[in-house]
Amino acid sequence: MASESPRGPNIRELESLRIVRKDQPSRSLIPYMIVAAVAGALAFAGYEIYLHTLGRPLEVETSTAMLIAAEQPRPLLTGSGYVVTRDKYITVGTKILGQIIEEPIEEGRHVKKGDLLARIDDRDYQAQLRQSFADRQLAAANLELAEAKVLRQRELFRQHVISQDQLDVAENASSVARANLNRAAAEIAYARFNVSQCKIISPINGVVLKKYREQGDTINYGGDIEPGGGSTDIVQLADTDDMRVEADISENDIAKVVMGMPATVVLDAYPDRNFDARVVKIYPEADRQKGTLKIEVKILKPNLAIVRPEMSAKITFMAAAAGSPQQPIIVIPKNTAIRNGPGTFVWIIRDGLARRVPIMTGRELESGLEVRSGLAGGETIIVTPPDSLLDGEPVARKAS
Repeated sequence: MASESPRGPNIRELESLRIVRKDQPSRSLIPYMIVAAVAGALAFAGYEIYLHTLGRPLEVETSTAMLIAAEQPRPLLTGSGYVVTRDKYITVGTKILGQIIEEPIEEGRHVKKGDLLARIDDRDYQAQLRQSFADRQLAAANLELAEAKVLRQRELFRQHVISQDQLDVAENASSVARANLNRAAAEIAYARFNVSQCKIISPINGVVLKKYREQGDTINYGGDIEPGGGSTDIVQLADTDDMRVEADISENDIAKVVMGMPATVVLDAYPDRNFDARVVKIYPEADRQKGTLKIEVKILKPNLAIVRPEMSAKITFMAAAAGSPQQPIIVIPKNTAIRNGPGTFVWIIRDGLARRVPIMTGRELESGLEVRSGLAGGETIIVTPPDSLLDGEPVARKAS
């Protein structure tokens, strides 16, 4: 048996008697575990704060973009008159004489600007044009000869062979030749104009009211013509681009009629058809004997198949209640519009999200601010939105 060391039991034997707990963490891991526990607690607290604050949509005060409908106008005044056109009636003719060889129009036919109304035999005018070209060629040849002669005469005068009078005669002949060339050019322009006058075209979009000439007629000064036409007149047109009704209104009622006022036109021939119209002209002079003033209303969408010049018609002038809009308008609260430099915008709620919408504003009304574009009416408008509001941020209406 081995003897014990004088210092006591063996160290290995003592270590073998120590009890080690396997679930006890190493002392080197304790600081990391503490940090992880603190981070977890902070994350949990942050999550709770997010759920109770930031996680919820931002509550905002809202209003509505109101669509105010126009009030239906009411009859105010009636009158009777006749259908006319803006330019009344236009008589189209020619400035030359000749025989009409083509006239593809009839009364009541609608024509467009540039359509052929009539054609005059232009053979003699074409001949005059060709003669004018020949005269110009002759004048150009004479000018060339005269200028060459002037050059020779100047050289002879420099050599004291001819006198000053002889040189002056040569230079004058050159000037006359140049004037003849200019006259020939003017004759060409005049002959071309005569040729162009042989083709008469419509200057407007209109309807043929009356033909003063027929195909085969010869236009000459003092010849037989239809009543109301001049010696060179061919056709009378009415402008169909602007159909109107002209009526006389009593002086006592004229104060009720204003420019742009809505009206309704009913033709006596078609009492079941109504046409919308607007007042476009109020004549400046009254009729002293009748005690009336002439006005004109424009038919907005005339049916040219039935609306014809000189037809009798009745006009009903319409007026809305005082202060009511003539057209539907969109109104928002004044404090919802935000100006940013040259532009203006509002915040609306769409699908639970805040959206920034550019708008164009109009008049300031008692009920709010008119919006002319950008909104259709019925949108939910955010009142006094916070400066930090972002486009697309979740929002909710604030509980009332």
